[in-house]
Amino acid sequence: MELKQINRTQILVPSMLASMISISTGVYAQQSAETNPPPDVSELETISVTAQKRVENVQEVPITISAISANGIRDNDIGNITEVSAYIPNVEMDATSPFAGSSSVLSAFIRGIGQNDFAFNLEPGVGLYIDGVYYARTLGAVADTLNLERIEVLKGPQGTLFGRNSIGGALSIVTSNPSETFGFKAEATTGSFNRQDVRISADLPLSDDLLTQVSFSSKRRDGYQQRVRFPGSENFVNDIGKFNTVKNQTSNGDKAGQENSINGRFKALYTPSDDVSITFSADFTETDETAAPSSLVAVNTEASLASLYNTCISLDVATLDSIGLAAACGVRGTVGTSFAGANADDNPNNNRLPIDDRYITGDPDLSYAAGSNFSELSAWGSSLTVDWELENDMAIKSISAYRELESSFGVDNSGGPFIMVDTSFFMEQEQFSQELQLTGTSLEERLDWVTGLYYFTEEGSLLDTPIFAGGLVQVYGPNDLKNDAIAAFAHMNYKISSKWGATFGIRYTKEDKEFEGQQKELNMFGIKVGFPSALYPDQSDLTRVYPVGKNTLSFSDTSIHVGAQYHIADDVMTYASYSQGFKSGGWTSRLTLPEPNNTPPTFEPEEADSYELGIKSRFWGGSAQVNAALFYTTYENIQVTVNRGLSPFFENAAEGEISGAEVEGQFLLSENLYLNTSAGYIDAKYTDLKEGALLDLDDKFVNTPEYSASVGFRYHIPQNAGSEWVLLGDWAYRSETANISENTPGTNQPAYHMFNASVKYLSADGDWEVALRGENLTDKRVIVTGFQNIDVGTTQVVYNAPRMWSLSLGLRY
Repeated sequence: MELKQINRTQILVPSMLASMISISTGVYAQQSAETNPPPDVSELETISVTAQKRVENVQEVPITISAISANGIRDNDIGNITEVSAYIPNVEMDATSPFAGSSSVLSAFIRGIGQNDFAFNLEPGVGLYIDGVYYARTLGAVADTLNLERIEVLKGPQGTLFGRNSIGGALSIVTSNPSETFGFKAEATTGSFNRQDVRISADLPLSDDLLTQVSFSSKRRDGYQQRVRFPGSENFVNDIGKFNTVKNQTSNGDKAGQENSINGRFKALYTPSDDVSITFSADFTETDETAAPSSLVAVNTEASLASLYNTCISLDVATLDSIGLAAACGVRGTVGTSFAGANADDNPNNNRLPIDDRYITGDPDLSYAAGSNFSELSAWGSSLTVDWELENDMAIKSISAYRELESSFGVDNSGGPFIMVDTSFFMEQEQFSQELQLTGTSLEERLDWVTGLYYFTEEGSLLDTPIFAGGLVQVYGPNDLKNDAIAAFAHMNYKISSKWGATFGIRYTKEDKEFEGQQKELNMFGIKVGFPSALYPDQSDLTRVYPVGKNTLSFSDTSIHVGAQYHIADDVMTYASYSQGFKSGGWTSRLTLPEPNNTPPTFEPEEADSYELGIKSRFWGGSAQVNAALFYTTYENIQVTVNRGLSPFFENAAEGEISGAEVEGQFLLSENLYLNTSAGYIDAKYTDLKEGALLDLDDKFVNTPEYSASVGFRYHIPQNAGSEWVLLGDWAYRSETANISENTPGTNQPAYHMFNASVKYLSADGDWEVALRGENLTDKRVIVTGFQNIDVGTTQVVYNAPRMWSLSLGLRY
């Protein structure tokens, strides 16, 4: 009976314990074949990866890689790339970011380095690649797991082979290739909240040298947060729908947290000769769903805008005029009306609710929000990959790719029946990339090498339209951006002897950026409260707050990777490495008041230097595998998003150090029982703060729990007719996790445990299966992101989904 792999899961332990495990495992693996007979079980599945631009056994690559096969993806019902982080140590990924509302934002962190902001002018800290094509924006990067061959998670800086903005690591997704024989797979799933998923894939060989494949998925699920009318709110004015926003949706009694998307891919493989193969791929994604569920958890009525708003509606106009607030409380930008004295006159028809904590429900699944609640995305792309085998053990690969995305999304971040904090956005982006690789083997097959050139260009726009405190501040922020980058790289693995090897890589990157910010504040609130109008950048348009004109920046970087590896035994390899990483700089675009001297605020590139010791081992005749690593990273010019009043600023805040350890183990304990465990520990700390930084030295890094843990198992129960039952379960643990840079009280997630389980029935000939799965069995509600608006005084968080079940039927031909 063929045993299929399931995903690795995690246990977290201190770094000293992890290092002890890695050392003792290597010694035991070497000795066990001589002193202990291996158990009489089958071997673990061998996974090949392309982390070094060539196909290799993952156990032979001197890099920390967690690879998840198609079987593991299917067994654990992994629907998108973010869900793999539950099974890999020191990796955290969410599908949304603070104040965005979109569930299509990849907030990925590996070993404490990443990015949790979606803005176009910001770069990811973890690079996403699908079939070798780089996805430049975090928005639209929550890749679906439709018909994949594997997912590779590369940890630590990957600057030499994967380039810019892979300072924390890289996610490399490899889709399934067309088969030489006709094949058909289909899966239908129903479940909690009216879940209705369909996946279909067909291999359609047209001739011996032309193979094609078509894949499609549709996902539907109702939202799990109910948005209800605040009692009595129909008697108060809310102005919703009167602001100049991207797409302000008034809604009462609707839901948030919905899923509604379709994905498709076409792939063709043409092999005109034994030496040449050409792969064409085209894909699309369409998403039209409600926003991520936002829950109000705290309100500070003494915050500047909250206090002003409450004063405006509570005092009569004469009193407001006498204390100099008549202009601030007067006619508001695009609304065209005033709320000065609304609750102090004799007209009950213009009364307004105040900003305070009465809208906190205390229930993650219940909100009084009535503002924006939408997330739409349309993305497509195509690529052409040519592989040409040359003489003298050399090969050329060309990867040409073009992609486009368009997305609008918005969320009511206040949870109230009127606009306190409502953020909405519209982004367009298109990109083209071209990579040429030359690989080869030299010096009597002792030297494996790859060298190449890379070109990337993108352009697009992001429109910000947030509204604050009933319209006291109304942002309208068009931003246009263009980025160009070129790179040259080389990477070599040299076999010094049968046991020793050495690795060296280098990459040079040059990039040019262009940006024009046209941010406006349509209510001219700054001028109304006394900010000198002469300081505004455009005297012909006093709504404009961003400096006039196009801005340019250029960056260059040379990153290296050096390492050595030693084979203790045939199946036991140790390695040591030093790697450099680089993440590009840029501009902060979110302004509500002019900057001093009308100079656009910029931030510098991040840099990381990482040292790693690792071991990879297989023993017990291939039925057990343990990999472990220790790492230390110096982290410079750390880029963070912090809230300066109303505006989320992106800036260099600190220097830092990150150290830690991780262990992953897989064990076939018997013919029918598979067990996996893994462990991770991270000590991430700020060592120095920049002048004016809004952080504290003891703040936790975002999405970086110190400890995490999980264990998973898979147990087969064969039946007489050849069919079988399969039982699967996993448990995961995370220690306290910060969700925003400032570690605002109420936004950190305390330590938690998570449990999932499933039972599957496989037919005797493998042509159909049924699976029943339960997720989050203890109904644990976890904060996955958060946001505090200091001036309005509101703090909101987004919780994970509650306990859910699903039932799937799969067919294969």
